[in-house]
Amino acid sequence: MMSIGKILSIIMTLPLVAGLLPPLGVWGAPAPKKISLDEAITIAKANNHDYKIALQRHKAESEKVNQAWGMLLPVVESEASLTRQGAESGFMSMMDGQYDVKVVQVKFGINPGMFYNSLQMTRKAYAVSTEELRKVKSDIEFNVIESYFNLILAEEMITIRKDTIKLLQENLKDVNSLYKTGSVPRYELLQAQVQLKSQEPLLLEAENRYRLALEMFNYQLGLDEGTYVADRSIIEKEKYRVAENDIDAFVHRVGGVALKNRPEIIQLRMKKEIAGHAKNINDSYYLWPTFTAGGYYGYNYPLTTAGEKLIPTTNGGAAYMDLSQIAGERKWQPNWMVRVAATYRWSALLPVDSSRAQGREAKARSLEAEEEIAKVKRLITISIKSSYSNLLTASRTISSHRENVDKAREGLRIARESYRAGVIKNSELFGAQVALTQAQGGYINAINSYYQSLAKLRKDIGTDDDSLIFGGEDHE
Repeated sequence: MMSIGKILSIIMTLPLVAGLLPPLGVWGAPAPKKISLDEAITIAKANNHDYKIALQRHKAESEKVNQAWGMLLPVVESEASLTRQGAESGFMSMMDGQYDVKVVQVKFGINPGMFYNSLQMTRKAYAVSTEELRKVKSDIEFNVIESYFNLILAEEMITIRKDTIKLLQENLKDVNSLYKTGSVPRYELLQAQVQLKSQEPLLLEAENRYRLALEMFNYQLGLDEGTYVADRSIIEKEKYRVAENDIDAFVHRVGGVALKNRPEIIQLRMKKEIAGHAKNINDSYYLWPTFTAGGYYGYNYPLTTAGEKLIPTTNGGAAYMDLSQIAGERKWQPNWMVRVAATYRWSALLPVDSSRAQGREAKARSLEAEEEIAKVKRLITISIKSSYSNLLTASRTISSHRENVDKAREGLRIARESYRAGVIKNSELFGAQVALTQAQGGYINAINSYYQSLAKLRKDIGTDDDSLIFGGEDHE
């Protein structure tokens, strides 16, 4: 017959065992596929909606450049029209209207200043969209890296919690055996049971975090939950590199590259230049005339009412005059016209003209962009310092926590032997178990912090070239 302590032990461990089992309905589901970090980034770029939006916007901006070049092309068209008219006297009284067919009609007009600056504006806007595409790609990479290692961290925390439960289950067996022999009081048995039971909510919490991390990871990939999981082998290396130990020296080495590579800086520079070209377009109204040229070739059919008219003469008589040469004959007649002009809009010289106001607005936009550039440059420097400081701290913390895990594991082994020998109490053994759990959690957190700091640093500098980050003379 089982003892009370044995029955209590089984009852207390049943919920924990249930927590380790997959939920109902999951048995038949395919296991998520492990993928590397590079594969995850590639999949995210192929499926991410923001990237697709930026790509289409990039294509749209390229068409605006084509539109600007299209200003150099004349309009070629054909036209057919009917005109009706009437008058009591004069030339118009000789015609009821006319049919016109313009076989080919050419129209062309251009302001040189407006064309040049419009072309430059569209080119700069295209460059802005290119940098926006690069910025979205950088954001995708950062988000994927962050979610990738968050998933690994969540998975490792489940492993740590399960290992802790196993240790406490073994400890409960030892305490139960000692209780049966009368070596320990019932208080220690109850204490061991409570310690084991207290791990259940921690395991459930870790599992919930893992499910959320898994869903977020696949969301970043643009896929359904549970399609892919992270490959934890990425965190099993022994050495985690850093470059200079001096943060200021590191910023001095990479800061210039960051200010050249960051999409935000390039976009602001382009926006400043766009504002300058917008000002020049409005100034072109009074700096340049608008040149136009046009012409057509076609046929005309006049609806004349005039033929041979009896016209009085100076000697008191009368004579017939043929007016068809003036009013035209009722038949299709070929005709053509060419027109060249230069139009100067002198009202644009007035300060109250709309073009002048738009020019002043564009100048204000240019000055605004200058201030934004200065602001972003300062923020980038601060962000690089912060990210690299976190990278340095994480690399050193990893080594420290790795040693702590080894020491805590050895300490737990000694504590278990000491407890079995009756040298220490159960509370001291539990303290050794907690120390191991904390050391393991700290180690995984440090690795997670290292990779996220590295991802943030890549984003801050505007490059994914690690040789630039680890290229210092004193790099480890």
